[in-house]
Amino acid sequence: METVGTEITMGHAGEFIGRVIRAISLVAAVAWISVSCDMGLDTDMGTPCMTEIVIETDGGYSSKAADPDEDIVSDVNIFIFNGDNLLEKHLYLDATSLDKVGDNAYGYPVELLKGCIYSIYVCANMGFRLNCASLDELLDYRFYMAYPDDYRIGMPMSGSRTGIEFTGEDRMSVRLKRAMAKVSVRIDRGGLDDGIEFNVIRMQIGNCPRSALLFGESRAETDNGTYVSGFTRNEYETFPLNTNVSGQTSGEISLYMFENLQGEPLGNISGYEEKVFDDGDPMSGQCSYIELVAEYLSDGYYSLPGEGLVYRFYLGEGPSNFDVERNCHYHITVRPENDGLDGSGWRVDKSGLGYRGPVDMSVSPGNYIRGKIGETIHVRCNLVPDDTPLDIGLEHLEYDKERGIYDFKVDEDGKGVTLTLTGSGRGMMYFEAGYPVNDAELIVVEVDLPG
Repeated sequence: METVGTEITMGHAGEFIGRVIRAISLVAAVAWISVSCDMGLDTDMGTPCMTEIVIETDGGYSSKAADPDEDIVSDVNIFIFNGDNLLEKHLYLDATSLDKVGDNAYGYPVELLKGCIYSIYVCANMGFRLNCASLDELLDYRFYMAYPDDYRIGMPMSGSRTGIEFTGEDRMSVRLKRAMAKVSVRIDRGGLDDGIEFNVIRMQIGNCPRSALLFGESRAETDNGTYVSGFTRNEYETFPLNTNVSGQTSGEISLYMFENLQGEPLGNISGYEEKVFDDGDPMSGQCSYIELVAEYLSDGYYSLPGEGLVYRFYLGEGPSNFDVERNCHYHITVRPENDGLDGSGWRVDKSGLGYRGPVDMSVSPGNYIRGKIGETIHVRCNLVPDDTPLDIGLEHLEYDKERGIYDFKVDEDGKGVTLTLTGSGRGMMYFEAGYPVNDAELIVVEVDLPG
C-alpha cells in the first residue's frame, strides 16, 4: 500500500502559516459579525453600505399660516445609536448640506453596516450642535426658546426610528413632528345683540411653556416655566377675525405653543364655567389659555383708550382636561352672546371698559331704620348698573356688632346684609359703590327696647 503523507519543508511553511492565519481571522470576523449584527450566516453581513437618511417634516397641520413657515428646516442634528444604544455618529448639518429629495424632505448620505441594528434620532431647527453624548442625555434634553414667537429658523422638530435592522436599502426615512401645537381661532358674532361692536385687537397664548423635551411627553412644571404672554397676534394681524367669511363667522388666525400636558388638575368637572383656578393655585400659572382683547361698544359700555374687553379660555380636550399636545391642530370658535359681557367657559374681564349708560344708587328699606330688639331687617343696596363693585362697610358692621346693637349676615353677592337687632342704641352702616356709580350711602340704625 502506498502511504500518503505531508511533508513540510522550509519553502512551504510560510504559505501554510499564512493560510492558518487567514482561516483564524475569518473565523474571528464571522464571530464578531454574529455577535454584533445577529445576522446568522449571511455572507454580506457587516458590509459597509451607503444609505441616505431622509428627513421628512410631518405636514400634519391642515392649514398654513403666513408666519411662521411650518415646514422650513434650517439645520439638523442626527444621532445614530447602535444595537447597544451606544452613540456611533452625531452629525450637525445646516440646510446647505442637505439634499432636497421631495416635498418637505431632505437627505444626507451616511455609511452603515449591513445587518446591524440602529436607532436614529433627528432634531431640526435647534440652531446649534446639541451637546448630547448618550441616549439618556438626548432623551432628557429640554430645548428652550429665547422668545415665544421666535421662529426665524423654523419650528423645533424631532423624530426617531428605533431598533431598525439596516438591510442595505438606499434610504432610511425619519419623519419629524413639531414640538409645537397649533391653535386656530375664529369668531362667531351670530349671538350678539344688534348694535354691539366686537373687534379683536390682540390675541395671544397665556402661560406658554418656555421649553419642551424633544423626545417624550412634555409639560411646564413650574409657573417660572412659562411665558405669561406667549405667541401673540396684534392689530393688523387680527384682521381675519374681524372679517366675516361665512354668515357671521370670521376667518381664522393661528397661534403656536410648546406641548403642555397638564392632565386634569381640577379632577372631573362638568362644565367650562368651572374650568378656572382659585386665587393662589400654582396650576393657574402652568396651564395654558387663549386670551383675546376686543374693542367693544354697546349702549352701556365702551373700550377705554388702549384697553378693551378681555376673554380668557383654558385649553384642553373638554372641561376637565388641560392637555395641549405637540403637532396637533386645535380649532376654537369664540361665540359672544347677547351683550357679549358674559361667556360660557370664557372668563370675561370688563376692567378695560368705560360705562356710558345711566347710573343710580339707592338703599332699601331706606337710609333710616328703626326697630325693636329681636327683629330681623334686610338692608339692600340697589345699583345701576347692577355689576358695579360695592364696599358694604364691614368695619362699621363689625363695630356695631361688638357694641351689641345687632348681629349681621352679608348676602352672597355682597350687595346686602341681614341685621338681627340685639340691643338698644344707635348704629351706622356705610355702603360705597365704585365705578361707574362712584357714590356712597350712609344708613342709620336705631334700636329701641321692646314695650
